Amino acid sequence: IAAFTTDKLGNTYVVTENMLLQFDNNGLPVNHYSEKNLGRLAYVDAVNPLKLLAFFPDFAQINLLSSKLVLQSTIQLRGVGIEQPLLVTTSAVDNGIWIYDRQDFQLKKIDLNLQVFRESGNIPQLTGRELNPAAMIEANDYVLVSDPAHGILFFDLFGTYYKTLPIKNVYSMQAKDNDLYYVSSGELRTFNFKTLVDKKIELPVGDSIIASRFEQNRLMLFSGNELKFYSN
Repeated sequence: IAAFTTDKLGNTYVVTENMLLQFDNNGLPVNHYSEKNLGRLAYVDAVNPLKLLAFFPDFAQINLLSSKLVLQSTIQLRGVGIEQPLLVTTSAVDNGIWIYDRQDFQLKKIDLNLQVFRESGNIPQLTGRELNPAAMIEANDYVLVSDPAHGILFFDLFGTYYKTLPIKNVYSMQAKDNDLYYVSSGELRTFNFKTLVDKKIELPVGDSIIASRFEQNRLMLFSGNELKFYSN
């Protein structure tokens, strides 16, 4: 397993050896998608379960898939001036797409017409630090970009840098209501956007985990070679 995510309908998506597998709310396999000519399938974004993003960074391409994993269209990011996309995530605000471009170290947003209409400016110049991000989501009127070496960077919805939360070693994040759930150094933790309280969540297993998801009263824990489901 290379990566996994979930959608608000209760489906789970697993990336393994360039194949995307879809499982329903009962954990049963329902669909799969494979593309062998675009290099590594690095990430699948399921923020909008009717328009999934399958991201192939080697070819700077996003394939848009239906809810049944049927290819609908493609986005050639180099065609809109984004040369080295590293991370992508859907914007729930307007269905645009946020992209981190390591060519010029900027966070960029493209609209439905595939035009870049938000740019952060050079992030290392803004923060005074190098940036090697590993995860990105939009949550609570912010875009959160995790740099495992330095922390989680907050940008507003215009792409303006706001602050860095000194939470390190984060490769997996999920936001639910006012809480940010993240995995750091094998632990599942939560940060509350309003109270700013950060705390560890005790888990039913003692394994060191890599990623987690909460969806429809279920907790999913990914330990690298195994995905475990728990119900409340």
